[in-house]
Amino acid sequence: MSIRSTVLRCSVAAAMLALASLPAPAQQVTKIRAVAQGIANFAVLLVARDKGMFKEQNLDVTWSFVSQGALGVEAVFGGSAELAGNSVIEPLIARGNGLDVIYLINNTRIRPTPPDNSGIAVRTADPINGPKDLVGKRVSAGLINGPNHVHLKEWLTRGGVDPASVQYFELPFPQMTDALLQNRLDAVWSVEPFLTFLLKSGSARVIAYPYQGNVPNMDIAAFQVKESWVKANPDVARRLRTALEQATKYLDNASKEERDDWIAKYTGVKLEVVKEINLPLYVTEFNVSTLQANLDILVRQKLTKPFDVNAMLWKP
Repeated sequence: MSIRSTVLRCSVAAAMLALASLPAPAQQVTKIRAVAQGIANFAVLLVARDKGMFKEQNLDVTWSFVSQGALGVEAVFGGSAELAGNSVIEPLIARGNGLDVIYLINNTRIRPTPPDNSGIAVRTADPINGPKDLVGKRVSAGLINGPNHVHLKEWLTRGGVDPASVQYFELPFPQMTDALLQNRLDAVWSVEPFLTFLLKSGSARVIAYPYQGNVPNMDIAAFQVKESWVKANPDVARRLRTALEQATKYLDNASKEERDDWIAKYTGVKLEVVKEINLPLYVTEFNVSTLQANLDILVRQKLTKPFDVNAMLWKP
């Protein structure tokens, strides 16, 4: 072997050793755009950001608020967001109508016993106590064909009332209190924290918590993504799911005082009010039978077509 070749071999070996000793390049931070409603369910976004869970997964997650869950589906499917937090109902409707959406991870479940996180309220003195008393009445349950409206119709049907016999009005949740107390509506399906505001007025009472009766222990809200995005970005999706799972478990295990503080910061609701509201249960695993029950309700109401609900659950 020549001196020249020996020197060359030694030089190559030294270069390889030098490269091996260099630190691995840092993983590039991935930006994630999210949308969600400004309600207690999605306070885990703030927890994941401020506790560094997103950062640990090399994620830069920013979010904006939307007024209705259906807008989350539109944002994800349209490409203006990678992640959306919304009720489980809108993605079920979207998937059954051919849209490319799946659940990334569960988020919250209804409370197992009254009081729940939302309910149907009427004026205290009005003789309205059940489904049959709402025939011909003016009622708002948010968006037509939204989660509460769907379950209101199911509750009426189970109570022997034709849903078509009720007058429905679309109204944002913050405006429902005044509409009810000013006699512009006869009943409203209100959600927290607005339900607490309404009841604290002393002029309203709850007559039912329909979710608990229609589908006990149902999953109420989840994070959804586009299936094609997950297939194209499996590592990013896995890291995003991990951070959200950590944040959800953190919030679930936090003391009431700390949990209330996170929710007040995320929603902008005063802490003294948050202390009094009924929160949902924070969970990460799906109760699949309740997803199926909701899909069955949607199919009966002709809002979507039947499909295998398990196909909507992303399994990393």
